[in-house]
Amino acid sequence: MKRIFAALLSAALLLSLLPACQSGEVPSPSPSETAEPSAAPSQPEEPQSARGLANLICVASGNDGVENLEVHYAGEDGEWLSVYIENAYGLQDPWEDAAVLRATGASAFEIAVLRMAGGDAAARTAEALEGYLTAREKDFTGYAPDQADLAKNGEIRQSGAYVGLFICPGAGDAAAAFEQNLSGGGSSPEAVQPTPSPEISAIDAKLAELMDAALNCCEKNGEDVSQLERLDYSDPDALEAYVKDVYGVSGEQWDTCESAIIAKGPEGSLFEVAIFRMGTDNPQMAGMELADTLHRYLDAKSERLEDPAQAELLYDTIMAGYAMKHCILVVGECWDVAILTLLDHLKGRFVSFPNRHPDQWNPEEFASSTPTPTPDAGYPGRVRFDPPNEEDMSIYDTSAIRAAWEQGDPSPLSAYDRAIYDGAEQVLGGILTDGMSDYEKEFAIYQWVVDNVNYDWTHQNVMAETPRSSYEPYGGLVDRTAVCLGYAATFQLLCDLAGVECVTVVGACFGSTGDHAWNMVRLDGAWYCTDVTWDANQREQSVEAGLSYGSDYWIYFNITSDEMAENDHQWDYANTPEAVTQS
Repeated sequence: MKRIFAALLSAALLLSLLPACQSGEVPSPSPSETAEPSAAPSQPEEPQSARGLANLICVASGNDGVENLEVHYAGEDGEWLSVYIENAYGLQDPWEDAAVLRATGASAFEIAVLRMAGGDAAARTAEALEGYLTAREKDFTGYAPDQADLAKNGEIRQSGAYVGLFICPGAGDAAAAFEQNLSGGGSSPEAVQPTPSPEISAIDAKLAELMDAALNCCEKNGEDVSQLERLDYSDPDALEAYVKDVYGVSGEQWDTCESAIIAKGPEGSLFEVAIFRMGTDNPQMAGMELADTLHRYLDAKSERLEDPAQAELLYDTIMAGYAMKHCILVVGECWDVAILTLLDHLKGRFVSFPNRHPDQWNPEEFASSTPTPTPDAGYPGRVRFDPPNEEDMSIYDTSAIRAAWEQGDPSPLSAYDRAIYDGAEQVLGGILTDGMSDYEKEFAIYQWVVDNVNYDWTHQNVMAETPRSSYEPYGGLVDRTAVCLGYAATFQLLCDLAGVECVTVVGACFGSTGDHAWNMVRLDGAWYCTDVTWDANQREQSVEAGLSYGSDYWIYFNITSDEMAENDHQWDYANTPEAVTQS
């Protein structure tokens, strides 16, 4: 979750805030912004400016037309940068020069270049920025999955005293431009413009990189990888045929994949690694469905084996879905270290293990630099809930509003509560009709909140303070802007006033590291889970992308507790109603 430091801003930036924040396209770098080799060997070479490097990289990587872009340079915005770098990046070492290009709103885009006092300080800075990448991924997980993925796939590079952060499309190209400029490979956008390969896409290149990492790991752990057959982008027809004919993946499932790569042993060998990159709007669900198909493939293959040792190998194999984007199959003696290697390369900070035999998975047996969620021993398949307590998740008291509604007299309410009351009255008067069932009321309320309340993206902006009203029904019913708790409080109050039994669940997401809230409703004696926030986020992004959206696309309406758990929700399982009925 973001850290708020508005008080620091008001004190440190009072005089500099307005001229410091610039918006628009990245200005073209001038010759003075980049260092040219000195003509006189006796003179020390001037260090390259962070401003010049950041602008060059942004242009070279094709990201110079980003909307809502703020640009901040040390020479102009020193106070702003000092507050931002210390609090957002968590740096303690002093920096000598810095430039930050960052988008606001529903975008994780960010390019930053920092020059530190030396290599040791730069190394500490790079390590701190790894934590920042995780924080940004967490900020957008569930709310803007594509932006969470952008942060997850961000790049960090260190070259001497310089450190670069690249959260942007083509992060690898941006990182290459950074390194090339600092190695003397060029000082103009033309010199560092990446040359795209016509033979392989960025996604396929990443899959090939992942496969190489997995196979290198397996080879080091005793697996013979000398005679493997690869199926990949180079022969898409053969790849598709294998996926469909051997794995049993349907055409509809294959359409949810952006690409895949497979490495399989020769005849008689069970060794196999398959990596699928999901491309659907709901990659986690598509990945889980694909994993089910691959489980059936392994079951069928196991039944045909006569050698007990080989059957046991298939029994122990693992399927995994990472950060809602990848589905991976590993069959081999070294599956455990291969999985952890892929986690490190994918920067996976939360992971679903739909293991064929999850009771055998013990994460304490393995060591990795990448943290993984702790399973809940009492609730197999679920992540243990540890309240993050990163922000105030106290629920707004609506008892006075509910009492006024019962009495039909809002006059005793405070002005703040009266505004909430009036907003609720207007909404319910427009969507409810006589004779509606509880389900019809709930559906109408959910649809109104999804369609009319926008997310308050100041919550993802580390330099902005989110108003408390966005955590309360005032945000949803008056401002029409809210964060998760505000969405849940709005839905809760409307259900309360409509006579639909509803509770608010204050839990977590992102492997129990980020605070989150949602609701449960009781219809005809059965409990159902809803997350109106994440469905509203899907609506916002679909509309922005020019895609159709409606109730048919809702993912989190009246689902089971198990489905919520599978979709990165954690809560106090023992003291919360269990939703088991399919809607």
